[in-house]
Amino acid sequence: MNFSKLRHRIIFLSPTDEIINSMGETVPRYKPFKPYLPLPLQMQKNKVYLSHDSDGNAILTEQNGQPIAHKLALSEYSVAAFVAPTTGREYEESQKIRAETTYKISTRYFRNITPAMRILYNNREFEIVSVLDLNERHEELQIIAAERNTQTAQTFNGDEYNGEE
Repeated sequence: MNFSKLRHRIIFLSPTDEIINSMGETVPRYKPFKPYLPLPLQMQKNKVYLSHDSDGNAILTEQNGQPIAHKLALSEYSVAAFVAPTTGREYEESQKIRAETTYKISTRYFRNITPAMRILYNNREFEIVSVLDLNERHEELQIIAAERNTQTAQTFNGDEYNGEE
């Protein structure tokens, strides 16, 4: 693996629990995941969750709703990666045009990275489509992820879902 190309910083987000939003739907809540810690310590003890600001940008907030500074979040939770767009498309869903861009994200190998997780990169949220251990050597992961529009934003105030966007 060419480590010099890993010039971006990403944060893995793992689903922790489920909450009920204002529409009565059960949605997962995501928390930062530090993949390089031993297994019992991977989930952080402090209550930090994925949320979105009023512009739809993905941010990390504390349980009380206070946003965490992006630089602080990067220093606490991020890993080195290379993020490159591969394809883009538009499709119609419920009489709305939705844009979807697929990205290829390369990073060093971390165990326990699954498609159920999400990735936070530059205040954008990516859904993991697939995780490939290149050459099965546990050296490099190639992650295919999709960035979709921010209409699915989750906004949290403490333990409850606010439902406002």
